Amino acid sequence: MLFIGTEGKILVNRGKFQATPESIGTEPLDDKAIRLYKSNHHIVDFMDCVRSRKRPICDVEIGCRSVTVCHLGNLAYWNHRRLKWDPAKERFIGDEEANQWLDRAKRGPWKV
Repeated sequence: MLFIGTEGKILVNRGKFQATPESIGTEPLDDKAIRLYKSNHHIVDFMDCVRSRKRPICDVEIGCRSVTVCHLGNLAYWNHRRLKWDPAKERFIGDEEANQWLDRAKRGPWKV
């Protein structure tokens, strides 16, 4: 994942962290910063959570949000256009044509 901000860029990929400029990656976070717990192995984390009934580091919500970003990128690329996404409503903002891409016709007699 590449984050681009007003002060630089941060690239995060399994086991890789790269900041440009380097200084933004070494500055300590303030007390208000959101911190996630660390997992060195997702399968071990998952199995531990099955036993403890705790929430794993990558639960269903995280998986959904992660794959949504990939799908949105693909839709923008395939359709050669910029898209604005509302993550709370899970809809495109001001783009009914794009919202038609979010689902497809179901075979009868079933409905969702």
